Amino acid sequence: MARIWIGYSESLGFKELIVRYIDPFFAPVSEKDEEPVGLLISDFGASQISPGDFEVYENEESPEAHFDFEHVMGLFPFSDRPHRLEGISWDKVRSVFFIRSNENPRKLHDDHVTITDTMDVTFHWE
Repeated sequence: MARIWIGYSESLGFKELIVRYIDPFFAPVSEKDEEPVGLLISDFGASQISPGDFEVYENEESPEAHFDFEHVMGLFPFSDRPHRLEGISWDKVRSVFFIRSNENPRKLHDDHVTITDTMDVTFHWE
């Protein structure tokens, strides 16, 4: 099993979310260690995020796509249901993500990202 955080953004798409919040190579540099650190690590308290420890899904805004809870559940590589994510206002969501983190979040939201659930899941990778 793996501990994950699940969250969403109403304002950031795929690339912006990864660059600012997740990917330590492209994210802002922390003053403490001058290593690139994503905001989920520096501000939210996530453990180190490596390649393969996250996925981001963006609302593509196409007429055929119904970006909602059931659609995102079909994309997640696990079957456990994040119940707080289910209850959000999906018409405002631009992207949904999960990251692996052994830590508990220090905070659950800022101006761009909201963490809805922390869960222990078993991944079903194809």
